[in-house]
Amino acid sequence: MDPLILTSEMITVFSVLGLVIILLVFNLLRVDVVGLLVMTLLPLTGILSGKEAIAGLGSNAVVVLICVMTIGVSLDKTGLVGKVAGKIMKIAGTSESRVVTLLGITVAVPSAIMSNVGAVALMLPAALKVSRISGIPASKIVMPMGFCANMGGNLTLVGATPLIILNDVMRDWWNANSPSGESFVPLGLFSITPIGIAMVAGALAYFLLIGCRLLPVREENEEAGVVSARLRELYGEDVGRGFECVVPENFSAQTLRQLDLRSKYMATALAVAQDNGSKKIHAPQGTTVIGPGDVVLLACRDDSLQKIVNNTGWQLRDNFECFVEETSPEKFGVVEAIVSSRSTLNGHTMKELALRKLYFINPLAIRQGQNTYIKNLIGLVLKPGDTILLHGRWDSLRALQEKSDLIYTENLRGEEIREGKAALALVALTAFLVLALGTDLALSVAGLVALMILVIGRVMHIDEVYKAVEWKTIFLVAGLIPLGVAFEKTGAADYLAMTVLQQMDGLTTMLLYLILAVMTSFFAMFVSNVGTTVLLVPIAMNLAAQVGCDPRIAGMVVAVASINTFMLPTHQVNALIMQPGGYKTTDYMRVGSGMMVLFLVILMTMLKLFY
Repeated sequence: MDPLILTSEMITVFSVLGLVIILLVFNLLRVDVVGLLVMTLLPLTGILSGKEAIAGLGSNAVVVLICVMTIGVSLDKTGLVGKVAGKIMKIAGTSESRVVTLLGITVAVPSAIMSNVGAVALMLPAALKVSRISGIPASKIVMPMGFCANMGGNLTLVGATPLIILNDVMRDWWNANSPSGESFVPLGLFSITPIGIAMVAGALAYFLLIGCRLLPVREENEEAGVVSARLRELYGEDVGRGFECVVPENFSAQTLRQLDLRSKYMATALAVAQDNGSKKIHAPQGTTVIGPGDVVLLACRDDSLQKIVNNTGWQLRDNFECFVEETSPEKFGVVEAIVSSRSTLNGHTMKELALRKLYFINPLAIRQGQNTYIKNLIGLVLKPGDTILLHGRWDSLRALQEKSDLIYTENLRGEEIREGKAALALVALTAFLVLALGTDLALSVAGLVALMILVIGRVMHIDEVYKAVEWKTIFLVAGLIPLGVAFEKTGAADYLAMTVLQQMDGLTTMLLYLILAVMTSFFAMFVSNVGTTVLLVPIAMNLAAQVGCDPRIAGMVVAVASINTFMLPTHQVNALIMQPGGYKTTDYMRVGSGMMVLFLVILMTMLKLFY
């Protein structure tokens, strides 16, 4: 092989790459600004034309990202994501290890038959909802989910774009070289399944044993919970927090009025579940009967709860199982309401207002002047300036505000759940999957079809579509795409590949596979994994023919290793999860470096055992 000459254009591309790495690693500029900077520098230096530099904005990858982000949000707005999150929470509870495992498996399976980016975008809203419900920081579960999606792409030959095009690229090489005159035998759909299974299992083991200690702990802002930090500070010592209790079988049925939880324990029964959770009573009234087997959601202080458990025999659950939805900030919340002089509540008692009966809202406490009342609220007469702490569904709290002229001290956070549009959201998702997997249409076109179903079907307004898109991610990806094009156009990618390979003498089969995997992993962090596959597969097959091993396996190694890009947020999945997880480039380097090493170890082990 003749050595390639290092040209000035190659040096320029390497310089731009170095600048991008420095800016990302040290967080000197926002990621979207880095993407825009790349689009600016490449035409200014003459490496690409202006049209080529901005082509990433209209690329298939960017359009697909926009569409799958929107589909994911539509599933959230119609309540489908909430149901998935509820199922995950019911199984996993608030155990971080169980949540990570379940989310990892849940996203890895669809990654076997669809785009890794698409699988992550569809599961991301559910993961964030699980984070809010369970109290586990999103930074602890989003990256494991993203990495497992990448690993799941190796479960079948249609799980990732490099694998989809692999047989075609190898066939072209085979027809041109035709070793021993044999006809090309393509790899089967499940040829790489053993590798994929081992990689998903390895990724989960890595995060459960090592990665969990390396991931950053970045808490949600103070508005992320059912109760804001301000209200916890004002009322927390008096009102306490939520608990889920199971009524034992030997408990004698009593009404809430007979139990008198407020007067005896300064506790409020927020909800009651009966008939094994199939029947739920929100804001139960004094006549509600609590019997054996029922589950009660209580708001009280820890010391009050202990008294209730000791005196009634109720059993405290460690996690919310029955009342996952009621303790989620998506549908329920706690707000502070000020009684104005114009309010219709002015001059009335809580008994007269009947908030539980009319609005299914629980009054938790009333502040009059410097005094906070939790007991005997029923007879208090409200007057201008009083504040009421209320718990209920966001839509119920809105309805109360509209009819009573109450002034809420914080914005209501919940959005209307459009359950009536859930079927249309599923139709859009199904259309995307069918068109993407069952036709020759580009993924971008399949995504746009789904997007039109959502907008025309009024599942989402077009303004909501714009808000659903993580534009920082879009501009980062759009900027990295032309950088990959510049690598290929200038020959910089060829130069690196050939320079490395020409230094290697006396290659064995396994050593060749290792060199190809390492080199592919490096290239794929800066060049698209598709570009890396197209570039390196022919080189790998040539080397395999010289060494005397199966060229198809060498090509497969390149395609599989092209997803081993965990150390930088340059891969589309890594870029997609960066903002929701609150990650920095240093987080990817710290966690992803170990993941990349593990990836290579698993790949080499499976090659030795099965190939």
